[in-house]
Amino acid sequence: MLLLLMAVTAMAKEQEVAIVCPWGEISATLAEPDEGADVAVVIIAGSGPTDRDGNSSLNLMTNCYKQLSEALVESGFAVLRYDKRGVGLSFAPQEVLEGAVFDDYVEDAALVVGYLRERGYGRVAVVGHSEGGSIAQHIASRVEGVVLLSAPGYAMDAILMTQLSNQLIPGYMSLMVKATAIIASIKRGEEVAVESIPKEFVSLFHPTVQPYLRSSFAFDPAELMRDMACPVLVISGGRDIQVSRSNAERLVEAQPKAQHRHFDNMTHVLKDSATDDRMEQLLSIYMQPQHPLTEGLVQTITEFLHTL
Repeated sequence: MLLLLMAVTAMAKEQEVAIVCPWGEISATLAEPDEGADVAVVIIAGSGPTDRDGNSSLNLMTNCYKQLSEALVESGFAVLRYDKRGVGLSFAPQEVLEGAVFDDYVEDAALVVGYLRERGYGRVAVVGHSEGGSIAQHIASRVEGVVLLSAPGYAMDAILMTQLSNQLIPGYMSLMVKATAIIASIKRGEEVAVESIPKEFVSLFHPTVQPYLRSSFAFDPAELMRDMACPVLVISGGRDIQVSRSNAERLVEAQPKAQHRHFDNMTHVLKDSATDDRMEQLLSIYMQPQHPLTEGLVQTITEFLHTL
C-alpha cells in the first residue's frame, strides 16, 4: 500500500502538455516539484525517431531522458521533455516532415522554451543530447544555460562519415565508398535519386531526408560554440561508440569558458558499460531501460544548474 501511494505521488508531479506550433502541436511532459522550482530544464532528444523518454523504434529502449527528468525533479528543477515533430505523439503531416530542415527543429525547440517562459519561468536551461546538443547550441541566446550531452563537435557530415567508417571498414569497403559519394553529393546541393542509393542506406539517405541532412551539414558546432555567451557544460563518455571524446574537446577548445566533465565508462545513452564493443553495448545497454544513469552524471548537471 505504501509503495503504491509513493508511485501515485511521483506520477502526480507530471502532466502532459501540448504546445501549439505552425504545423500542429508538440506533445510534451512537464514535471515539476511539489514545492515549485526556480529553474526549468528542457531536454532535447538526439537524432532519428528518439522520443521524449529516450526510446525509439530503431532498437533503442533506454528511458534515459525519463530517468534524467525524474532525477532533476528530485533535485528541485522543473523539466520539460518533448517529442520532436513526427516522433511519438507529436504528429505532423507528411508534407511537413518531407523536406524539413535543421532550422525547423531549432524553431520547435525555441517554441518549447517560449512555452516555459509563458508559464512564468524566468530561468530556463536546455540539456541537448547528441544531435539535440546542436539544436541546443542554436537557441543558446534564448536561455540561461546549456548542457551538451555527448554532443557533436564536428560538422554532421564528418560525424556521419566517422560513424559509417566504424561500421563498414574494412569488411564493407564498397558500401563505404558509395556512402562517401552520396554524402558529398548531398553536401554539394545535389539530390541523389533513390534508385542510386544502396538498399542498406535508403532510410538514411532517402530523398525526403536529404534536405535535413544538407542543412545539418552546413554548420560547424565549434564555430557556434565560440559565439555562445551563456554558461555551458560539456559532458562526454569514454565508452561512447557514436560520438568520441575528441568532439567534446573540440567544443571546449572553441569556448574556454565552458566546463567539461568526462566519464570514463559512460556510453552514448548516458549509462555505463564495461565494453567498447558495438554489438555488446547494443544488447546490454541500448535495450535495457532498467540500467541506471552513469553515477555522478546527475550530480554534475544539478551542480551546474544551481549556478545559473
